[in-house]
Amino acid sequence: MHPQLLRGLDAAVAHFRGDPRCVGMYLHGSIGRGETDAYSDVDVCAVIEDADYEAVKAEMRGVCERAFGPVVIWLPEGERPNYCNFAFLFQHGSELLLTENDIIARSLFVEWNQPPDRILWDRDGVLASVAAVPRRTPDAATGEALHMLDTYWVYAYLSGKYWRRGDLFKLLYVQQTLLHLHVRLLGLLHRGAGGQWWAGDIAHLPGADRERMRAYFTQADPADVAASLAQALDLFHADAINLCADLGVVYPPEREEAVRRHLAAMGLPVRARGEPRCDLGGIIHPGVL
Repeated sequence: MHPQLLRGLDAAVAHFRGDPRCVGMYLHGSIGRGETDAYSDVDVCAVIEDADYEAVKAEMRGVCERAFGPVVIWLPEGERPNYCNFAFLFQHGSELLLTENDIIARSLFVEWNQPPDRILWDRDGVLASVAAVPRRTPDAATGEALHMLDTYWVYAYLSGKYWRRGDLFKLLYVQQTLLHLHVRLLGLLHRGAGGQWWAGDIAHLPGADRERMRAYFTQADPADVAASLAQALDLFHADAINLCADLGVVYPPEREEAVRRHLAAMGLPVRARGEPRCDLGGIIHPGVL
C-alpha cells in the first residue's frame, strides 16, 4: 500500500479520535482483512452519534483533504439516511490516489449488524458488541440460499425472450446478474457468507471456481479489456462534451486528464489528451475540444 495512504489514514484516525461526536472507527475491504498489495486503497469507516451525523457529514471533504491531500474528484456514493461512502481521488505529488471514507450513524451501524473487519478504536464498545453477534441464523442462511436459487432461474428464463428479440444489452444485463448470483452462491458454499461485492468476493474463491466464472464473460483477457477501456474512454469523452454543451456548462477537463495520466502511468494503453483522436463516428459540438 502507498505510504501516503497510511499517513493519511493515521491523520484521519487522529482527527476522529479527538472528535467527541465519533464513537469509533474500523477498516474494511482488503486493508481490513490484511490482504493489501501495492495497489490497494484505504477503506475506513467512522461511526458517528446520531444527533451529530449531519454536522460531521458537512465537514467530511475538508477533513479528508487535510488528512490525505488535495482532492481532485469527490464522489459521495451509496448515500442514504445516516450513511454515506465518500470516495475521493487526491493528488500526492505526481500521483493520483484513492481513498474511501464512510460515515455511519450509530443506530444504523447497530441495526445493520455487520461485524467490522478490523476495529481501529471503540470508545464505548459498540463496535465490539456488533462484532460479537452472529451475522445470520441457520434459518436465515437457508432462506437466503433458496431465494438466491429462485432469483437465478427466473433471470436465466429471461434470456430466452431477449435472445429471440436480439436484444443484446438486456442479454448482457441478465448475464451480469447471473454472475453476481453465482458468486454469492459460491461464497455461501465455501465460506458461509454471500458477500457484498462480487468482484471482491470472487478473489476468495478457490482458483478452479475463479476460472469457471470466466464462462460469464465474452472478453475475459486483461489485454482485451484494457483495449476496450481505451476506446470506451474516448467515446465517453466525446459524449460528455456534447452533453455539457447541450446543458450550457463547461466540461471539466482536469478530472479526466488526472485519471488518464494515472492510467497511462499504470501501463494501460490510454491516450493522453493532446494525442491524435480516433474518429468516434459521432458529432462533436464545435469549439469544445
